[in-house]
Amino acid sequence: MAARTSTTKDYHERVNKVIRYIHNHLDEKLDIRKLAEYSSLSPFHFHRIMRAHLNESLVSYIIRLRLDTAANLLLHSGLGVNDIAYKVGYDVPSSFNKAFKKRFKVTPTKFRAEYDDYKIDYLSNMKNPKKMKLTAEIKKLDPKKVIYVSSIGLYEGKGTERAWEKVCRFAEKHRLFQKDTEFIGISHDDPKITEPEKLRYDACLSVNQHVAPEGEIAAKLIPGGTYAVFLHKGPYEKLIDAYDYIYGVWLPESDRELREELCFENYLNSPDKTPPENLRTEIFVPLK
Repeated sequence: MAARTSTTKDYHERVNKVIRYIHNHLDEKLDIRKLAEYSSLSPFHFHRIMRAHLNESLVSYIIRLRLDTAANLLLHSGLGVNDIAYKVGYDVPSSFNKAFKKRFKVTPTKFRAEYDDYKIDYLSNMKNPKKMKLTAEIKKLDPKKVIYVSSIGLYEGKGTERAWEKVCRFAEKHRLFQKDTEFIGISHDDPKITEPEKLRYDACLSVNQHVAPEGEIAAKLIPGGTYAVFLHKGPYEKLIDAYDYIYGVWLPESDRELREELCFENYLNSPDKTPPENLRTEIFVPLK
C-alpha cells in the first residue's frame, strides 16, 4: 500500500511539472515527445496519464489553453491580432485565426469588437455599476512562496473544496500554518470564455520556507510587483461582479495598464465560520 501511495504521489508531481512548463512556454513550440521526456514518464503511457488528470487529451488542452489565453489578451491588452497569435505559439496568423474561429465561432477581430459591445451593453444595464464603489489601493508586493493543489471544474464546485482540504491537511501535518498564513486562490480562466468543467483553479497557502513538491502538493512563487488591491465584501459567487466592475469600469477610468500575470484572491475570513454576506476577499490585479 505504501508503495502504491508513493507511486501516485510521483505521478502527480510529474503531471504538475508538465502543466507548469506548458503554462510558462505557450509562445514556444511544444513537442509532445519532449514533454514526455521532461516528465520522465514513458511516452507509451504519457498520453493516457495526462488525459486522466486533465479530462481531455494533452493536445486538446494545449490548443484550448492557447486560444483561451488569446481571448483574454484580445479583451484586456492592446496587442494586435498577429502579435497575440505569435504570443500564444502560432507561427502563422492565418492558422491562429482558423483555430480561434473554430473554438469561438467568430474571428479574433470580431470577437474583440463584439465583446466590447457586449461589455458596454452589460455595464449600461447594470443597476448603477459605479454604486459598487470598489476602491483600488496600489501596493508593491514581494514575491510570495505558496504551496497549492490544483483543481479543474466549477470554481464553486466540489473539486475546489477538495483542493482546499488537501492543501490544508498537508500544511497541518507538516506544521506550516503560521499567524500570517494567507489563503490565496488563483483562477486561471475567465468563466465567460472557458467551459465550466474546464476552469482551472489553484488553492494556495503562503509559506515562509522552502517546501518540496509532494504528490498533488506543488509549490511556486506568486510574482511580486505592483498590484491594484480591491476589497470585495460578500459571497464568493459575487466575485465575478467585482471583476466585471474592475475590468469594465475601474480599469478604463484608471489609465493604468495590466501586467501579464494572473490576478489572485486573498480570503480574509473563513467560509466555514462566516456568513456569506460577511466574507471579505482581497482581489489583487497586476499592473505595469
